[in-house]
Amino acid sequence: MDYFISTVTDQELKKEKQKARELRKTQWWKGKCAKGACYYCGKAVMPSELTMDHVVPIIRGGKSAKNNIVPACKECNNQKNHSLPLEWEEHLERIKKEQLD
Repeated sequence: MDYFISTVTDQELKKEKQKARELRKTQWWKGKCAKGACYYCGKAVMPSELTMDHVVPIIRGGKSAKNNIVPACKECNNQKNHSLPLEWEEHLERIKKEQLD
């Protein structure tokens, strides 16, 4: 399914990435990672191995705000790439269905 892709300027992208870098330094982010679990698959991961993922990617119009950032394992973060939540859910459903077939 094709979804609208937001046009984000280089300046906006740079600004949001800088905000994300600043959030990585906060106690809030350290607390999120201390739980040691991927937001998407729930797999136990060493806190230092968790990556920061934007639920709605910056390139798709998402912001670097606490309500849009989650810890993710590298595998989920790489597979999700620039997917919106609905697209990611559809991907996970396809995988489940393929495993059952």
